[in-house]
Amino acid sequence: MQLMQHTRSQSGQVGIIIILIMVVLLTFGLSIASRSTREVALSQQEEESNRVFNAAEAGVERALATDLDFEGEEFDSEGTIIPGTDSSLDYNIRKNRILETRLIEGTTAMVQMQDIDNALPTNVYIDWSRETDCGTGKGPASLIVSIYNTAVSTGSAVRHYAYAACDRNDDIAVGENGSNGYFKRATIATTPGDEFMRIKTVYNDTFLRVSASSTLPTQAYDIRSEATSNLGNEARTVEVKRTLSVAPSVMDFALFSGTSLTK
Repeated sequence: MQLMQHTRSQSGQVGIIIILIMVVLLTFGLSIASRSTREVALSQQEEESNRVFNAAEAGVERALATDLDFEGEEFDSEGTIIPGTDSSLDYNIRKNRILETRLIEGTTAMVQMQDIDNALPTNVYIDWSRETDCGTGKGPASLIVSIYNTAVSTGSAVRHYAYAACDRNDDIAVGENGSNGYFKRATIATTPGDEFMRIKTVYNDTFLRVSASSTLPTQAYDIRSEATSNLGNEARTVEVKRTLSVAPSVMDFALFSGTSLTK
């Protein structure tokens, strides 16, 4: 009798152990299944996000290929479906009459000073450099400004100016106190016949903002492309700025002649 009770007790313990093992295995299996489900969901979401982002980039490419000589200040695309992305796309192009950009040391920006719809302003304002410490590193940049005049009375002429953010003992005058969050400003009075301006940064890179006493022609195009997934809630936006095409800085040192050059 005692032997049978002992055997039953052992059988009960074995049963409990088996049940516990099954519970552990089941919990482990459910955990793996749940993790796999999450990983699949995340993978699908990432894939969808990449498709939508690619669609937004495609919108930027389409905008850059658009004829930018459109009437009005803005151009809005009609909603389209990008093949292979299952995404809807809209992009907007807005004309910007103020040039605001970043110049790498030694590179040049161009400013159109007048056109058929915008008269030559009285003054042009150049704000530059968000760096204010003249005593460390390379210091804030200096600017070299060239203005090209095509008036009949002058034929063709170029005026050159130089402005410094800090006194470098190089005979370049230090600019005025800046505005709009910039360290320095240069105010340039225009002359009838001025067509465009080239601005070159030296000594350092710099952020730059060019405005005027009256409305300038278009200086840049702000492009905003937004794509939305048709399969979910994913949406991505890409924003870029396209400035005016400008000849490379080396052209500032080139000589041009209709016939031949004589030394």
